[in-house]
Amino acid sequence: MVNVRRRERCGAISKTGKLMKIGIIGAGALGCYYGAKLARSGAAVHFIARGATLQALRSKGVTVHRDDGPFSVSDFLATDRADNVGPVELLIVATKSYAFEAIAPVLRALKGPDTIVLPLQNGVDSAERLGALAGSEHILGGLTYLPVSTITPGVVRQSGVEKPILLGPLNEADEAAGRTALSVLQKANIAAERPADIRVALWMKYMLAICTMGVQSVTGCSIGPTREDPDTRAMYLACLREVDTVARAGGVNLPDDAQENAMRTIDSYPPAVKASMLQDLECGKPLELEAMHGTLVRLGKTYGVETPVNQFIYAALKLRAGGSVGSAAGK
Repeated sequence: MVNVRRRERCGAISKTGKLMKIGIIGAGALGCYYGAKLARSGAAVHFIARGATLQALRSKGVTVHRDDGPFSVSDFLATDRADNVGPVELLIVATKSYAFEAIAPVLRALKGPDTIVLPLQNGVDSAERLGALAGSEHILGGLTYLPVSTITPGVVRQSGVEKPILLGPLNEADEAAGRTALSVLQKANIAAERPADIRVALWMKYMLAICTMGVQSVTGCSIGPTREDPDTRAMYLACLREVDTVARAGGVNLPDDAQENAMRTIDSYPPAVKASMLQDLECGKPLELEAMHGTLVRLGKTYGVETPVNQFIYAALKLRAGGSVGSAAGK
């Protein structure tokens, strides 16, 4: 195992010549993985965490298990006091979307006038929602398909090929911010790419995720049975059509074969695969329902597009979206 305690200064340098100051909100699987790689590159990484996760980060650092061997990093700051950290240069937001209002004070403490913000949630409106909480300047579009999971707090497993972060500016004013974020990630040996249109990339992931999450969650079945049964397969197809129609109504030019490609991907998964929303539902955790189906229903109403399948999924799951009775998100 490689144990990194010394800053290696291999590229994570800011314009001032100092170590780049990076904040990570959400020290789960994604946050720990990307934060560990950035810290290993020499960046001054600040994890904002609490509870058992904060204790683990402070006492043991972060350990990443990969197919090519594990590595550990402890040369970073972990704290629950974002106000003591102050504005950072790059801020990665890796929480679930339903936590945005709860992290608003943290976001405002870490986001200065020049801070570049990279959100990595499911959905298509993270930048807009974060901007409403702390100002819209320099908030990029971002997403990842990275296969990574938490073993215990501060210990994560990344299996298979490291699929890239896709990021890009959502307006011309943030072109430089997009280039800077991409360079920082790539110099930290993080797979990262800038697609031709980040909005298209966001909607392509959204199309696939919203359908698998919704159909599986309302049926309580994995991907195999739901794609084989003709009635639930029809739900997949109808859901794909609704997402495609809403995206185009909003000016997002998806590929002509976007629906077909999404269905081919669904057909390629092992039968036992379960969408993250179904897993959360089974565990009594809060659901990303508002960011997924709620958003599509609202956008459909805005653009005059009917979304009956997604409206049904939203209504069927709405009363369970807060998780088990007594959870903070459900209060």
